[in-house]
Amino acid sequence: MDTSIRTRVVNQIFKFELTVDSSKTNDSTFTLDYESGRYRQRELVGIIRDVVPFFALTETEIASLDRSEWNKTSFTRISDAHRNSKGDYGELMLFVILSVFYDVPKFVTKARLRSTTREQIKGFDCAHFSINEEEVTLWLGEAKFHKDISGAITSAHKSLSEHLNDDERIKSELRILGGEIEINKTLAKDKYDALKSYVSGGKSLDKVNIAVPVLITYDSDCINSFCGSRDADIESCDLKSKLKLELEKQFATIYRKQWPISHNIKIVFFIFPFESVSELKDMIDKVEEAMKF
Repeated sequence: MDTSIRTRVVNQIFKFELTVDSSKTNDSTFTLDYESGRYRQRELVGIIRDVVPFFALTETEIASLDRSEWNKTSFTRISDAHRNSKGDYGELMLFVILSVFYDVPKFVTKARLRSTTREQIKGFDCAHFSINEEEVTLWLGEAKFHKDISGAITSAHKSLSEHLNDDERIKSELRILGGEIEINKTLAKDKYDALKSYVSGGKSLDKVNIAVPVLITYDSDCINSFCGSRDADIESCDLKSKLKLELEKQFATIYRKQWPISHNIKIVFFIFPFESVSELKDMIDKVEEAMKF
């Protein structure tokens, strides 16, 4: 992802900095700002449009394709499914958060792996990695781009229970990913070899550190209550205190469920409240239709 897009991301997407007691240490909330009383979902659509090539193309493809071909080629890898059925844009938002806010790059372009655009991405929704000295962590995530948080949580719980409680399923996914590892242009050979050994080098699954970021979106009553107010500001004490109360309930709902537990697999939740997920998807649909033409 180039510098100009990263700059736009950090100017439009913000981490919610207040501590939410019902959340856990590594959980985070992300939100947009207001402008003249309008929650800035429209600007987010522009970011999504411009990030699609970096999400759906490999670095080699980005380097070899003429820039005029980036959009058409990358958007043809986005699912043709109905907007309420496809997960591409939740996966893209997870890609943005990991790439920009955590500096955790992808090692496989999963959008390239499906055989037809009628299919959804199989397995985990992302394949990213981080290296701390010699220790590799694989970031294999899940994204639920829903308007109803209860449905998003239930769907995420079902998916992760299926994925993480089945060692053979995880190993099968890693074998597939191991054959698709992309050589990141900034990754030294020794680090590439370390990554390869963790993904497909025959290590015991017990020795493979896996972080599972789970992105959950929803329509926020708090965000909506401030829409139309000229004084609406994500930095205002009033908005912060009300959003904190809402998030306390949301994280409490998350942690009432029994999530898969393992010493080497850590689940972290990213909550992203919106004014209207349906309206956001409407705008994205229009952009996608134009870009595929």
